[in-house]
Amino acid sequence: MLSHRSRTRGLAFAAFVCALIGQAEAQEYCVVCTEPGAVYRCVIEGARPGGGQPLQMLCVTAMAREGKHATCGIKRGTVFDCDGPVKRVPWSGAELPVETPGTATAADKPEPDANEPPRTIVEMAKRANEQSADQMKKANDNVKESFKSTGEAIGNATKKSWNCLTSLFKEC
Repeated sequence: MLSHRSRTRGLAFAAFVCALIGQAEAQEYCVVCTEPGAVYRCVIEGARPGGGQPLQMLCVTAMAREGKHATCGIKRGTVFDCDGPVKRVPWSGAELPVETPGTATAADKPEPDANEPPRTIVEMAKRANEQSADQMKKANDNVKESFKSTGEAIGNATKKSWNCLTSLFKEC
């Protein structure tokens, strides 16, 4: 038979696991929209990994479409700081295309100019990610060139030292 302490620990562990499972069932984001300006606390019901689009984008597109906003993006911070009304979005919508008749899709919109400020947080993060990748590639190329020239310098110094030694210090 289990002791009282073991049963208490087992119940506490079961409650913890249930809380984690419940947490995975719904995902929340704070969404800020412009034209007209609004803030929403978006709750994705029954969220599961591996949908047709990222969960954040599901919230952003659903809030923009529902409120007829020009742009929407995810607000930084925690959802507990979000002072907007709660809007619920079913996860099953993540697998469907996010367009409605008469609206332009992302493919129809022109690519933003690099000198133009980003319109959404998602666009800003995408640009920052692309810039970081470019900078990492350039840094990697610079390191390769540095190692190549350093290797050649060491090779030349070694060759000169070897010639000096084998000629009994006559060719130094």
